[in-house]
Amino acid sequence: AFGNMDQTATLVNEYNNTEQQLVPLQGCENEMHGVDLQVSQVASGLRQRQALFNKAQQDDQYLRKRIHRNENPRFLHYFVFNRAAKVERLKGELQLVVSKEQDLSNNINVESANLSNLQHQQQNAHAVVDRKHQLEARSRALFEQIVDAQPPTQALQSLRADVQRQGGQLRSEQGLLQVVGGSVAMVKQGLSKFQEAERLYRKANSVNEQAKQVNSREAFEERRERREEAFGNECSAECAELRRERLERQERLLQSERDSLINKAHDVAVQAYRVISQAFSSFPMEARGRYPQLCASIGSVTRLEGADFSSALVLDSMLGTVGAAINDFNSGCKIQRNLRVVEECACISSSQLEQMIAMESAVSSNVQQLQAHVQSLEQGVATERVNIFNAVRQRVMQG
Repeated sequence: AFGNMDQTATLVNEYNNTEQQLVPLQGCENEMHGVDLQVSQVASGLRQRQALFNKAQQDDQYLRKRIHRNENPRFLHYFVFNRAAKVERLKGELQLVVSKEQDLSNNINVESANLSNLQHQQQNAHAVVDRKHQLEARSRALFEQIVDAQPPTQALQSLRADVQRQGGQLRSEQGLLQVVGGSVAMVKQGLSKFQEAERLYRKANSVNEQAKQVNSREAFEERRERREEAFGNECSAECAELRRERLERQERLLQSERDSLINKAHDVAVQAYRVISQAFSSFPMEARGRYPQLCASIGSVTRLEGADFSSALVLDSMLGTVGAAINDFNSGCKIQRNLRVVEECACISSSQLEQMIAMESAVSSNVQQLQAHVQSLEQGVATERVNIFNAVRQRVMQG
């Protein structure tokens, strides 16, 4: 026991000594930031002056070349009007550039010396801050070592137990929130696909209506062709036949487009059904138990029928325009039936998405409350440890 007391006293004395060393170092970070700012500003100004000096040197060389060419003319330079005056003007410009070079060179020398001095101060300031950080780390380590060597108080034990219990609940709620968030994301994806399937079915229905109109015109041309043949009007009959064949090709193209849209909508709707089903099956049972009203209803999706263009061709070729009309009517019924199913699925998914978002918001609120509670408890633990340290420090100082 006496050995532990001596060791604690040694640690407390070292802590006090460390704190005394930290007193004059307060505010050294601000001094370091000030020196860093000065170094940055001086270095920026020095770079600008160096750029101006380099430009002045280039101008110097350029002017000297021009003076040399005009003082020693060759070829067309002989014809320059009033070369002597031009040479004098260029020499005057050169003198100004040389004077500017000299001023910039002097300024660069002064700023370089100033920058070197500031960089030396910067190194010293960073060293002082590093020393402060080392002392602070040592002070924290001594604090922890002194407090951990003491028997925990009843208040500290109670606070730690509360932190552990609340922390477990927080981790559980965070895991639940993550799983629910994944389910919500899948339901959003499924709802988006149902809406896309609905759009495709509506487009297919529009194309099917166009096919019906074309079929009616085709039937009219067929009757007209037979009538003209009956009256022996071969020319009119051939024209009607050509129009009928053109309408027949147009109708088959529309049928192909319609059936392609139906199959595409069917595939998208099936994908939506699978995503929604996966979202509901992966929904956590814990959430169902805690929020039974919000998680009570889970919709089911009716299977959708796909289109088969090859069967449409067979039916059309066997029964002609009558077969085409039957095929268009059947497809129209299928589109309307699947469209109603998809609309219902989208409505159910939207409703359940709202419930899941409400449940997600409730869990998120619980997480925030638990985080605030755990943070408050951890602050209480820190305060109690400070109280223990102060009591030990006071006993050492008094003894």
